[in-house]
Amino acid sequence: MRYLPDAEADRLGVAIAPTSHLIAPEVDTIARNADAVIVAAGFGPESEGESHDRTFTLPYGQAELIRRIARDNPHTIVTVASGGGYETESWLDQVPALLQDWYFGQEGGRALADILLGHSPEGKLPMTFERRLEDNPTMKNYYPDPSLKPTPSVRYSEGLFVGYRYYTSRQKATLFPFGYGLSYTSFRLDHLKVSGSTEAKNPMVSVEFDVTNIGDREGTEIPQVYVGENSPPVSRPLRELKGFSKVRLKPGETKHVSLSLSDRAFAYFDISGHTWKTDQGKYTIEVGTSSEQIVLRAPITLN
Repeated sequence: MRYLPDAEADRLGVAIAPTSHLIAPEVDTIARNADAVIVAAGFGPESEGESHDRTFTLPYGQAELIRRIARDNPHTIVTVASGGGYETESWLDQVPALLQDWYFGQEGGRALADILLGHSPEGKLPMTFERRLEDNPTMKNYYPDPSLKPTPSVRYSEGLFVGYRYYTSRQKATLFPFGYGLSYTSFRLDHLKVSGSTEAKNPMVSVEFDVTNIGDREGTEIPQVYVGENSPPVSRPLRELKGFSKVRLKPGETKHVSLSLSDRAFAYFDISGHTWKTDQGKYTIEVGTSSEQIVLRAPITLN
């Protein structure tokens, strides 16, 4: 039994059934005889939507179904429809591939088939997937605080440290970091060059680097540029995304990427002055393939 609080109504869900009653007995035979198996798991409108919470675990019986099929067939691909993270600890290390579907439209099936049949994936995660629900920075203060008025009111004690800003700054391990996404090929990022005006009042900085497809398949990489202030006078995240570029490359091909950073790339909102402020001092420019996979770094000083 699980109680799910709602802003407008109380939802009460009750389930009393062994998973053996939910999983067809012929599943094992079908999985063993198949060349490969695609398990379409995830949530639907009855379990995930606006104005109510859902469980962090997949709907009842799905994790057990994945484990059973993966036990019977090593070529098991799991696709998940969801709007956010979910529990994977009990099955992820038993399957060779996981595809995050989100909630695709009428062409979603065609896109999924393209990826399964050889078109290299090009997507990157727009959010962090935590390992456990307890790892999420909003977990401790998600529900209304009864000590606050008016009722209900929620205390946003995490401040700026949500998403990748929390996980990277607090050195918290993630399942899949913000900006992460695999490809059927491999890429190399090199030759980072940072130049331009470094006057703190109006900086205009150019970040340049090369991206090379070092694999044998055509593919797409999305390098990301992060900025961090080395010794900020106020609490700031370790790194903040300030630019990215989508680069499609044939095998062996190299493309030069150039991104510009203006004053807002270095600024923070000064609460006391009610304005955006850019400090003089040392910063670090980072380029990577996700918020945790940083490949290139360069120092810069604003005067």
